[in-house]
Amino acid sequence: MSFCIVKSQVNDNTVFSSETLNDNTYYRRAVETAIWGMPIVAAKAIRDGYENDLGAHYNDIVYHSKTADWKFQTTTPNASTYYIYAAYNITKDGPIVIEVPSADGAGIYGQLCDMWDIPLAIVGPGGEDKGKGGKYLIIPENYNGKIPEGYFSVKQKTAGGFWLMRTIPKSKSVSDLNNAISLIKKIRVYPLSKAENPAKQRYIDASGKIWNGIPKMDETFYEVLSKMVNEEPVLSHDLAIMNMLRTLGIEKGKEYAIPDPKKTAILKKAVIEVKQWFVNQLLQQLKPFWEGHYWALPDTSGIKTQFSYLTNEMLDYDNRGMLGFYGWAPPMKADESAPTIYIQSLKDKNGNFFEGGSVYRLRVPKNVPAKQYWSVTLYDFDTAGFIREAQVVSLDSYNKKTKKNSDGSIDIYFSEKAPAGQENNWVSTKKGRKWFPMFRLYGPDKAFFDKSWVMDDIEKMN
Repeated sequence: MSFCIVKSQVNDNTVFSSETLNDNTYYRRAVETAIWGMPIVAAKAIRDGYENDLGAHYNDIVYHSKTADWKFQTTTPNASTYYIYAAYNITKDGPIVIEVPSADGAGIYGQLCDMWDIPLAIVGPGGEDKGKGGKYLIIPENYNGKIPEGYFSVKQKTAGGFWLMRTIPKSKSVSDLNNAISLIKKIRVYPLSKAENPAKQRYIDASGKIWNGIPKMDETFYEVLSKMVNEEPVLSHDLAIMNMLRTLGIEKGKEYAIPDPKKTAILKKAVIEVKQWFVNQLLQQLKPFWEGHYWALPDTSGIKTQFSYLTNEMLDYDNRGMLGFYGWAPPMKADESAPTIYIQSLKDKNGNFFEGGSVYRLRVPKNVPAKQYWSVTLYDFDTAGFIREAQVVSLDSYNKKTKKNSDGSIDIYFSEKAPAGQENNWVSTKKGRKWFPMFRLYGPDKAFFDKSWVMDDIEKMN
């Protein structure tokens, strides 16, 4: 027996053809599954850059011997610390050991994350090692093997994962910078099975090299998503999504077939909507930290679940997808015990988006409540990465050449070219490209949390 639906009529007398119903369903499911899959596609984009651009393999350590410039094309990275990254796979290699040194001579901070970009553990003073160093052991959730004494065990649901750390120099002096780099060279990554005789650690310096880690937001998104669905285990809270993915030709254990031109056009349109949805979600989530201002914590909904977005009632993949588009390796904490706090804004003092062809000024008040340092960094609105070919991507309190006002505040200018005499107080933009800023406080202090220190919004000068 077979059935063929040619037309469907509903109570308002609207008639849908079978073709229209199929196309509409294909489109809607393309939108929803892209929102759901954004974090894992973004995580793969970063790992692809690690492998393809830098020639790294699982358990290799990629680091920056210099602070990052625009060539570090990942979403909303810092440009003041020294990034360290490694990817691993506990299905391929078994439990993974990460040896972290004591934070001597420089700060160290980071997090271990699974392939859904869920932070599993903090490394450094805010983590279990409390800045004294130690061995973290990444194990499968159902692991029943013996855990060696003295290890900090971390359970993970996914096969793949990564960690992202930063070493934080005390100053920009040569000796302090060398201390920060030397800490990097003390980190080790290897399978537990090789613990008695681990292979020589490979370190790859990414400084000055292009690292393409921005996910492609076009029809190829679904090809990447299919690869990750096949690579990673299906989690119980994703079973309904697996059914939706079948409509797009994505199934566990099956190779993805490139759609015909008509369906490809539908996928392209769906991704455009998804990007706009993420902007809309971000605008809703950016609740002003200080009343009457636009500066806000990036995602208060994620903070409540330590960025798993999973509760007993639901998986909030709307906001999870938004964060997956705008950033990676989120912190587990955003309170006074947090090693770092980020605030961001999408609008200037007059409530308008930031444009690359204008001149803007941010006045940073004196006595910024950051025990280690503060920084302000600009990002491309369309990609959430550094503005490509920007001369200066960030400015921080390490820079002793910045001019201070008589009251101790600092004026920072954002424009395509530095205003006359403001070369040391300038971060570059690009004409025709919208952008947004992020302000970071490393070692945030009480004055931030009790809101006795307040930063005004960015002003458009022309």
